Amino acid sequence: MAVLFICTASARGADVSISTVSVTAKERINAQIPANASPVATDASLGASAITPGYTIIPLPAFVYNRNEGAWIGALTPIFRANAKGQIEDIYAPLYLRNKLIGDTFTFNYFGYRSGTRQFHFIASHATKVERLLDFGYKDIALGDEGRYIVSFLANSGKSAFNRFYGFGSQANEQRESNYAMNDSNVNLSAGINLSPRVAVLAGERFRNVRIENGVVSSLPQTLEAFPRAPGLGGAQIWAQGLTVAYDSRDNPLTPLRGTYASATTENEQNYQPGRRLNWWHMAAEVRNFTPNLNGRAVFVTHAFVDALARDRAGLTPRGVPFYERPTLGGENTLRAYGLGRFVSNHAVLLNLEERFSVVQRSIMGNVIELEVAPFLDIGRVGKNFDFPDFFDNMQYNPGLGLRVLARPNIAARLDVAYGRDGASVFVGLDYPF
Repeated sequence: MAVLFICTASARGADVSISTVSVTAKERINAQIPANASPVATDASLGASAITPGYTIIPLPAFVYNRNEGAWIGALTPIFRANAKGQIEDIYAPLYLRNKLIGDTFTFNYFGYRSGTRQFHFIASHATKVERLLDFGYKDIALGDEGRYIVSFLANSGKSAFNRFYGFGSQANEQRESNYAMNDSNVNLSAGINLSPRVAVLAGERFRNVRIENGVVSSLPQTLEAFPRAPGLGGAQIWAQGLTVAYDSRDNPLTPLRGTYASATTENEQNYQPGRRLNWWHMAAEVRNFTPNLNGRAVFVTHAFVDALARDRAGLTPRGVPFYERPTLGGENTLRAYGLGRFVSNHAVLLNLEERFSVVQRSIMGNVIELEVAPFLDIGRVGKNFDFPDFFDNMQYNPGLGLRVLARPNIAARLDVAYGRDGASVFVGLDYPF
């Protein structure tokens, strides 16, 4: 069980992407906007900390603990800049953390929000040992005078030290946990057109270069030794082209109260790693529905997701697809009782049910800050195929409870606690899980 007392500010990628960009390095940063600061901060204390009109600075201690990685101790100083309307447009968050395995980590984070449809981020991080990250992203879902065009760009490069692999399938046992380090570089570009106010079509291109090395957690086996035949351990050079059709009737893409989002994506992927050239198809479909209830005091959220590798004409799934390019479940946005990438196989199915209750509202920095309580249930599994009746075998059921701090329309900070087969997990982050 990992308990995090600082908050992750991961800039959400385009809703229409199925690319599997590694976020492990950003998870390790794990700190930007303090979700637990808003309920205890007073208007007076916030005003006293403002360095100029429109700016607020909140120095905070930072602490993370994991049974394999040990303690992370440091400090976080998020700086918020609000516009004349009191809406937060810029977040600067320098962070320092110390860990016995990788030493000192210095990180600078920047997140920008504009006009409700445009957002961008930049992250630079470097540790004394092993870990490093450069990450830049930009997205505008209503570009042009009439808001007809969509563009999204993401580029990152780094090395993460604490990745996990348990083997394939929903029966992968916790006792088989292994660790590895990953050098991972990605470039993602998407562009599209809004055919109507609710329907869009997008084309995407992505490149990914991966190298696998031994991890730094000495208490766990090395993946290179524990799973020597796992596809992808020799690295990969992925080039992929995708097409997405999306429908969106939500009232806001970041903090929605009503509406539906749905998308279907197909992607052709090739591995150009010398001696391992392989081509395969990847398909995904997703639906998110938001239904207000209790006279507007609550929102019931349903999220369904299917992710699969396509079979060839012989009915077989390509065997050489790298494990980090396959459908996975686990992490703060899927099965929240497990860590990122806990379950890996040829397909993944997921259903999330969540009721978001609004319990407190107050004015801070000229914004209405809202506290939500959200009981939830995550249901999902991975497998080799969708055949019945074995489909429901080894299904994972993860009940949990979330606390959310909102500064509508752009920012949602959260803390989610869930319980599963391996025990309990706690995730703290920026943005809704879906």
